[in-house]
Amino acid sequence: MKDARFVFGENIVPLKAPVDSAGTAYASPYVDLKNAQHATFFAYFGVVTATSADQNVVVTIESSTSTTSNATEVALAFKYRLSGATGANTWGAITTATSAGVSLDTTTVDGKLLAIDVDLAAIVAAHGQDDVRYVRLVMGIDAGGTVTLNSVWAELDPRYPQLTHLSAT
Repeated sequence: MKDARFVFGENIVPLKAPVDSAGTAYASPYVDLKNAQHATFFAYFGVVTATSADQNVVVTIESSTSTTSNATEVALAFKYRLSGATGANTWGAITTATSAGVSLDTTTVDGKLLAIDVDLAAIVAAHGQDDVRYVRLVMGIDAGGTVTLNSVWAELDPRYPQLTHLSAT
């Protein structure tokens, strides 16, 4: 993005510090898309291990009409890309995930970055109304996970870029 130096022209919202979430599901705070043209969520994985190979990490995206947990939460289909390992400047193909999310194999996700594109029109369509503007990333971590180092953030393209961002939380 033009003029993206020093977070001018884009709004980077830290949602989860890099910590171990072994065996514990996680839902990020909601991000308010009212002043955004576009949103991308990133989940970065460090060491990830589980008791058995079938205990994957499942990442979904939810939208809501409110920032509090409520009955309006809807899981969304989305597109994503998974990077190569840390230090490699490679990305996998753009892939479509259903509203059930993307399941990441705990034996191969170490040191990888997951980029999720949020389609703002899909949020409105999923709810059948246009006042929906909150979205979050949910990480389902199997109880058999022994180590799951990860962090989460969102990058928003604001409608009106400025030095002091309008709040997105």
